[in-house]
Amino acid sequence: MTVSSKLLGGGMYAGLAGISALTTVALGAAASPFLAVGLPVALIGGVVLVAAPLLGLAALVFFSHLDSIEKLMFGFLPVSAFKLLTAATLMATLLTMARYRASIVYALRDPVIVFAFIFALLSIVSFLLAEERGVALTEMRKNASLLALLFLTVVLVDDRNKMGLMLAILVGTSLISAIILVADTTLGLQLVAQSDAATTAQSAEGFTRSSGASDQNPTTAASMLLVGVVLALVHVLETPRYRLPLLVVVVIGSGALVLSFARSAALAYVLVILALAYRYRLARYAPLAVVGVLVAGVAALPLVPPEYWQRIGSIASGQDWTLGRRLSYNLIGLDLLIKNPLFGVGPGNFPEMFTNQEYRYYPGRTLLGRELHNMYLSILSQYGLIGGSAFLAMLAAAMKQVIQTARAPATPEIGVWALGFSYAFGGYLITSLFLPNEYTKYTWIMCGICAALYRINQSKMNRLP
Repeated sequence: MTVSSKLLGGGMYAGLAGISALTTVALGAAASPFLAVGLPVALIGGVVLVAAPLLGLAALVFFSHLDSIEKLMFGFLPVSAFKLLTAATLMATLLTMARYRASIVYALRDPVIVFAFIFALLSIVSFLLAEERGVALTEMRKNASLLALLFLTVVLVDDRNKMGLMLAILVGTSLISAIILVADTTLGLQLVAQSDAATTAQSAEGFTRSSGASDQNPTTAASMLLVGVVLALVHVLETPRYRLPLLVVVVIGSGALVLSFARSAALAYVLVILALAYRYRLARYAPLAVVGVLVAGVAALPLVPPEYWQRIGSIASGQDWTLGRRLSYNLIGLDLLIKNPLFGVGPGNFPEMFTNQEYRYYPGRTLLGRELHNMYLSILSQYGLIGGSAFLAMLAAAMKQVIQTARAPATPEIGVWALGFSYAFGGYLITSLFLPNEYTKYTWIMCGICAALYRINQSKMNRLP
């Protein structure tokens, strides 16, 4: 850093501090205690973000899963604290872009970011053609926030220490949410969740479900929980470093996944475990590990609620009425895609079309709008084959990068991380066959982490300037 840039940075911090002090005096004189305290705190937070934008990103990743805790802390604000923090972190990064010039240049060329920007541009066309423009505008705002989150992840996570922090946050938030989920289920309470989606969910068998520390519905929350559990599991299998604490995460997280009653997460978790079993089939301790898992599984059977087995069995028996509703989602989505193949029905317009009279005889259809529980078909029906293809290309590019990193890591540590992210992201994408995860923050965070890890690996191999 040059002397001039240091002086500029110091002057900026001093100026912001001065503005904070003057604001405190002015608002105090105006007899507004709340603003007299709140605005200076916000200005000080801005100074911290300018000094270290990564702290803002770390908080965003943390609250992406634990959004119920975010609302407990900042629910008094008139606007979303997450969106405010996203905008502030983006502004702080742009104000200090000289520091991140190389990262920004790289990010703008990365295929994950390129496809994301193409998707954003094409979504404007879908927005303009949407029948319900007001609903579409709301979704466009979500897209802008999610695109900023993706961009910040690729730009700010530019070395192994920062990547290690992201890994720790993803695993740590899964542990926190898992503990709260188990406590909710055991005590019959909702300790932190506040939204109707998180607090009123029940299985078809009448079992009250918990979202842990998330305000998403339990099934979406389980897909996020799965990410941290799989990351911990792969780390346990690959290296003895932190093996014991991460094994605790796997045990508690696995129990929480069962108690979430999320069949999509259970299916994805089983497939991930089978893939890992095949990978380590020739390992020295593979037979012993299989026996240990079987013994632990048998020992845990009494702890599994009877309703869970009924829920799993309902898939084969066809007794679960929600299966008919999910079928109707996909049938309606396909019909809308066929009728609007190029640019779809518009962002967020599927729930509006879901209630059309022409679909009144579809199985499980309700009179209230519902999202299409299939991220891939949902994207295609809302944005069409043109816009939707860009979104799917973003996912494919991210998965390709993390697999390439896992196959040719510059260091053993990066190899472990890339392998973990490839299985975690793969499991998450499987759950997305049954969930509208296109607007879930984890979808964009995971894409950003895959791209950032690829860049770190290439840099370590001296393939980047």
